[in-house]
Amino acid sequence: MSSNWSSEIRAILWKEFAGELRSRTGIVTGGLFSFATIVTVATALYNKDANQSELRDVCASQIWTIILFAAILTLPRTFLAEEDQGTSDLLRLTARPHAIFWGKAIFNLIQIAVLCAIVAVLYVGLTGLRVPHVLLFAGTLLAGGAAITGVVTSCGAIASRAANRTLLAGAISLPLVIGPCQWGVTGLRSAMGGGFPQDGWMAVVGLSAYALLTLIVAPWIYATIWKG
Repeated sequence: MSSNWSSEIRAILWKEFAGELRSRTGIVTGGLFSFATIVTVATALYNKDANQSELRDVCASQIWTIILFAAILTLPRTFLAEEDQGTSDLLRLTARPHAIFWGKAIFNLIQIAVLCAIVAVLYVGLTGLRVPHVLLFAGTLLAGGAAITGVVTSCGAIASRAANRTLLAGAISLPLVIGPCQWGVTGLRSAMGGGFPQDGWMAVVGLSAYALLTLIVAPWIYATIWKG
């Protein structure tokens, strides 16, 4: 990667960090949503053993539901906020479309990693869930978070110039994350001892491939929209 590309990506990344430090609307919104949802779930599971075999699928599904909706609330804003604030034209003058996408995508990957860590720690701590395969648990969350980031960031970029962009970004994202969420549930269930570890690792491979595919294709789609 040339120095110009690197400098443009770094500039976009630092811009996103600076904007988040000023507004605190991204990770704070996702974190509060996750915390409130996990507290509600923990209350519903009070006096129940979350480690029972019939509840493992439920717990895995709940974790991914929380992460998914927190991501849809948080991640598209990196593109949608540019249009809302009227800074998109200035951004187009300062960097190339691929660099803009990658700078924002890297920022979103950092955000989703933080959200996944928050959700995992709170959920396991408040429900008493046991995780025999910690590495598989963490790998599933990271790979699944990257897959969701690729989809949601791409949809935010695609919908950024639409009139009802916030609603459209969420509507486009949901059908595309069904597959990753299914793999994510398989991975977490295996990490909790509810399946074979090799099945979980296969899910991690599938999630990683999905994330890689979306993050490779999406900048080209964004560049096409940019030119239009």
